[in-house]
Amino acid sequence: MMSPYLQRPLELGADIVYDSGTKYLSGHHDLMAGVVTCNRQDISKQIGFIINAVGNALSPFDSFLLLRGTKTLAIRMDRQQRTAMAVADFLDRHGFKVFYPGLKNHPGKGTHDRLASGPGAVLSFVTGDKALSERIVGATRLWGISVSFGAVNSLISMPCAMSHASIDPAVRAARGLPEDLIRLCVGIEDPEDLIDDLENAIMEAGVTLPSPLPSITEPFTPIRGEPWSPPQLTFNPKPIVEEPRKPTHSHWFISAPGKIILFGEHAVVHGVTAIGASVDLRCYALASHRDDGEISLHLPDLNNWEHSWQIESLPWDAVTPMRAGEDHGPLLDPRLMDAITTRALPSNVNLPEYIRAKAAVTAFLYIYMILRQDGKPKPSFSFITRSTLPIGAGLGSSASYSACVAAVNLIFAKRTKLTDPVRKRLNSEATISYTVKHDGRRAIPSEVAEEVNKWAFIAEKVMHGNPSGVDNTVSVHGGAIAYTKAVNGAKGGMNGLHGFRSVKFLLTDSKVPRDTKRLVANVGLRLKEDPIRGADVLDAIQAISIEGYRCLSDPEIPRETLLNGLSKLIKQNHGYLKELGASHISLEEICELTDEFGLCTKLTGAGGGGCAVTLIPD
Repeated sequence: MMSPYLQRPLELGADIVYDSGTKYLSGHHDLMAGVVTCNRQDISKQIGFIINAVGNALSPFDSFLLLRGTKTLAIRMDRQQRTAMAVADFLDRHGFKVFYPGLKNHPGKGTHDRLASGPGAVLSFVTGDKALSERIVGATRLWGISVSFGAVNSLISMPCAMSHASIDPAVRAARGLPEDLIRLCVGIEDPEDLIDDLENAIMEAGVTLPSPLPSITEPFTPIRGEPWSPPQLTFNPKPIVEEPRKPTHSHWFISAPGKIILFGEHAVVHGVTAIGASVDLRCYALASHRDDGEISLHLPDLNNWEHSWQIESLPWDAVTPMRAGEDHGPLLDPRLMDAITTRALPSNVNLPEYIRAKAAVTAFLYIYMILRQDGKPKPSFSFITRSTLPIGAGLGSSASYSACVAAVNLIFAKRTKLTDPVRKRLNSEATISYTVKHDGRRAIPSEVAEEVNKWAFIAEKVMHGNPSGVDNTVSVHGGAIAYTKAVNGAKGGMNGLHGFRSVKFLLTDSKVPRDTKRLVANVGLRLKEDPIRGADVLDAIQAISIEGYRCLSDPEIPRETLLNGLSKLIKQNHGYLKELGASHISLEEICELTDEFGLCTKLTGAGGGGCAVTLIPD
């Protein structure tokens, strides 16, 4: 793994050395070769005779490829081990147990430095959880999944599941090969791209690493033959000096996905089943502990709105504190809502450019204040969000924001905590966070997810008045679900939908802003004006949702039957939503355009603009 550039056993007393020409000497994975070297003439003649007699010498073209590779060996190795050092440092700083001789804490570093002039470009680390390791490996994009090494491209693998899978598990355990071990073979790609991809994979697997990454700007040129030491990296901007971590985590990074509603918009508010699914567009939130007695909220996606409050200046006299474990109840506290509106909101939220920010700010303050417990200190922290979701387009931007707000406030109010399975993924000093995401049910315990979901629904109420609860449920729990709201004593609930991934949809943003609160209220008004026809429409949408759920969850249904059936259900559902006044001329234009190509489209979310969803056939 060192290559002759970094380690030369002949100089250390070996008589015969075999190097793989397939790996670093070639460097491009385009030939299979081996190189045998020795320092004795008699042995050299014997080896040459055997190669000539057997006839397994390299072909002329393979010899050319190998010689070509040796010309760039030094440049490649310098680049690869420099990047490997940055990757190892990244993993080590975030609490993973890393095996790499370039790290100062590596137990065999002294021995390695005496025998080699560099640490090489292969490293490994463990996560403490085999399933977590599998998710990390599967979530990478730039790192190719392969058991090889030594080429210009970076590779990732799990030895116990790949190269060493044929070895009996008991033997692997006896020889100290962890089942959760991940091996990284670093190539020549941009180091920041590789680290960013690895970070994203770790986040997607269920653990987030909120520390910012440095930009590596200084070249690294090790001197052959001298003891190797980690390169002095220059960071841009200035180096981040990490203070000793406190027993409690001062930074939390949360993300939650958006959603689409396939069937049942608006009707779900009135007890009809809705089919929804999460999308891989997200709201990201970072909460950081403060010691100055203030809380701050920063919303860069809403015209960069930002404000800080002295905690004691908030209208605490209007708060009825919630006891630990106590549910909020179906109605918002009108006294607290009025106090926030009249005494806590800064005046600039009433400016036209900040009209969307007003609801988000109110929801944040409401959840923060209502979760206060008597006798407990009020948490001081800053909260900033960014979103890849288009705002107000019907894709759940407010629901994903509500999930983040609820999760952060529950954590800082000490209403929820990390559980042992999550805590064991990293050591006790690591920065650990939840990621509320597609597989959130696996990343965090179901009872914690349900607690977050309850308070995310309250935040949705603050912003939208009478939400159905499907948006925040999809955002917190992820995946695809069938959701029914409890209305008029009827039982509500949620069922997972596991066949949903096999169907493709296209989202089209009409770029027409809409007001969910007003649209929901208008639909409710129409249903009251004509209750008989309204009941018929709701019954029809309920039948569509049930049939859609049956189709999507039935693994035996023929593919053509499934797609044809979904197309008809989509068309019918959109027709009923149009009758309820939820459509818009821009959405109708999208429907007409896709219809010309034989595709079926409907509005998704509250309608009145926003996005349309189109079924894409195979």
